[in-house]
Amino acid sequence: MSLRRWAWFAVLLSLLGPALTGGASALAAQAAAPLDSTLLAGFRWRNVGPANMGGRVSSVVGIPSPSKTFFVAGAAGGIWKTTNAGTSFRPVFDNQPCISMGELAIAPSDTLQLWAGTGEEDSRNTISPGCGIFKSTDGGLTWKLAGLEKTGAIGRIVVHPTNPNIVYVAALGQAWAANPERGLYKTSDGGQTWQLVKFISDKAGFIDITMDPTNPEVLFASSWERLRGPYFLKSGGPGSALWKTTDGGKTWTEVKGGGFPETMKGRIGLAIAPGDNKGVYALVEADTAPNPKVDKAKPSQKRPSGLYRSGDGGATWTKTNDNDVRPFYYSQVRVDPKDPNRVYWSSTPVNYSNDGGPSRHVDRPQRREPLHRGR
Repeated sequence: MSLRRWAWFAVLLSLLGPALTGGASALAAQAAAPLDSTLLAGFRWRNVGPANMGGRVSSVVGIPSPSKTFFVAGAAGGIWKTTNAGTSFRPVFDNQPCISMGELAIAPSDTLQLWAGTGEEDSRNTISPGCGIFKSTDGGLTWKLAGLEKTGAIGRIVVHPTNPNIVYVAALGQAWAANPERGLYKTSDGGQTWQLVKFISDKAGFIDITMDPTNPEVLFASSWERLRGPYFLKSGGPGSALWKTTDGGKTWTEVKGGGFPETMKGRIGLAIAPGDNKGVYALVEADTAPNPKVDKAKPSQKRPSGLYRSGDGGATWTKTNDNDVRPFYYSQVRVDPKDPNRVYWSSTPVNYSNDGGPSRHVDRPQRREPLHRGR
């Protein structure tokens, strides 16, 4: 009886084999075909979950078109990968020692190389600490711990455009206590060793980095002094500042004056316009400045917080928008790769401007729930 069943199975396989392989070939061809954007024209954004605190998105990175592959990191939910433009996702980080995620980055010159910084940097009282930075060289199939185990939270990862072994990491540090393993780190050997290129204090780490698209030796980075408690967040202090390097991180100069806020600062989000390397945006949380013309004992009601823009590589700055809702929680700014004047930044809604900030538009104003991180 067993032999008859195997014989019958062999006959069926011989008959169906061509159809099965042909179907597989057709599916493979379909997956490789460019995505027709007109098919998505009628779609509108909606929340597909998960809805709990740990399910909020902390980072999204993708391989440039025509690829349909991108990765999504959950605040406490690991990394999810799609190869069909978001139709379906599968987890690729579940077997690692921690799944609290802060940042993802793909090497521009090697899209199979993916970096994952653990530890959510948005300082809610529900966050979980990380356990270092991880590296994948096969598109997320396998992972290897690459160091920085005690950094607590990682806010940004920037990879050199042509040398995938050069990586910068903004390590914010532990949220609930001071720790010395925080600062701005750099590796030149793909994560085998790390150099602490800028250290502020055991209370202030780094939260954001942006690289000049035409000169990878030029970077801006923002440090943030903060302390989380069960029912409070101390955001800001003398350790919060904006920094610039022109020699690949060997030396750093604090950005001061020229219209940039001079009062005590908190979190600062950064972006350089891909189409204009002198165009730098900074979403700044800053303390209220005294107004000597009104009353030296009373603070001015006009906060210096908001969106700032520089058109000369950080020498001078202009405040282009006052919007700075919950800056410690959002503070993300991005620039259209084809239009340096079209800028996006996150507060409770997603904001965008077509003129560098003065004219603010709100994406989906009918939304009632906040967009966590705005990513």
